[in-house]
Amino acid sequence: MTKFSFCSLLSICILVSSCRYQPGLGNGSGSRTLFVQVVSNDTLLPQAGGIVSRTIREEFLRKGSFDLVHSPEEADLVLRVKLNQFNKSPEVYRATDTLLAAGFNMEVVASLDLYSARKKSLIMDGTIVRANASALRETQSRQPSSRQPSMAIARELGLKISSRVSNYNW
Repeated sequence: MTKFSFCSLLSICILVSSCRYQPGLGNGSGSRTLFVQVVSNDTLLPQAGGIVSRTIREEFLRKGSFDLVHSPEEADLVLRVKLNQFNKSPEVYRATDTLLAAGFNMEVVASLDLYSARKKSLIMDGTIVRANASALRETQSRQPSSRQPSMAIARELGLKISSRVSNYNW
């Protein structure tokens, strides 16, 4: 009977001591508050600012690395994102193509500024993040399908930005 009680006590201790994992606190400084400003879009990629902004917020909420707040006055950190460039170049083409290419490679470039509201200093100043996507035509006479490549590139950019900020060495 004592062997059983010892094993039970040991298993309870193991269970209790192993449940201390907390996601998002790998930066060593505990929870921080973050205000994400509305993404400014200076490119010709329509609606990208909203998609990037939403993706960044969703990813921070999912990871739990920051507590998002509603105003910069409440925040420890303020994130500013500006979409600077959007390039579209032919990716797939045939010798018989005239002005229309069969597919396009799209690239969008953003710059990040991460500002410490408490210390009144820039942590990240003009950090560049890039994302790529492809749009292919089904036939020579049809346009690429809907907005899917634009949404994909904006979502990828938002994921890269949130990852860059979350994984920054504090």
